[in-house]
Amino acid sequence: MSGRSAVSPTRHITPSEFQSEFDKLIQDLEKIRTWFKNRVEGGLVVAPTSASTQASGVGNTVWRINVSALLATVDGVIAELVVQADNVIHTGSLLTSFADGYACVAAVVLKNVTGTISLVTVKGTTALWGAQVAPSAAVIQAAVGAGNAWVKLGETTLRRTGDTTVVQSYNNIVRSWPVAVADTSLGDWSSFT
Repeated sequence: MSGRSAVSPTRHITPSEFQSEFDKLIQDLEKIRTWFKNRVEGGLVVAPTSASTQASGVGNTVWRINVSALLATVDGVIAELVVQADNVIHTGSLLTSFADGYACVAAVVLKNVTGTISLVTVKGTTALWGAQVAPSAAVIQAAVGAGNAWVKLGETTLRRTGDTTVVQSYNNIVRSWPVAVADTSLGDWSSFT
């Protein structure tokens, strides 16, 4: 052995390659910054204390949920919410097109309007069980108001299984990558796994 180490030749990158890699780094840092500005601990959507109900025929639908306590940051504003018991999604009339065998999905979101965080629900399209449509990001943005930041906590589905019978389910794994002012270019949080 000669005591000299083997050295790989240095690869030189062009200014355009450097700029491209730098731009990717800046995009990734922006995603991380946004993650810190928008996050939630807790806030699970669960069964209501008082069950959701359906009156006979075209009678009133009362759709409720509970949301566990949470600590959230939405567009840089921090809020702590206590348990939200029997939060009403719909009441006072028959849920639109809610016949026996039909279902509806509602998104449960936190919105930030001028520094005030509040819990809102946004209903999707009612359809036959299995064909119901959850509200899209555009529908949620329209419901919370243009330019307002929001974070989805979860979804709940209400299905009518008889004249006066409803079944409710909860999906907390649809919690979205939090985006500020509906900037969907940031992608899904799973891109960081």
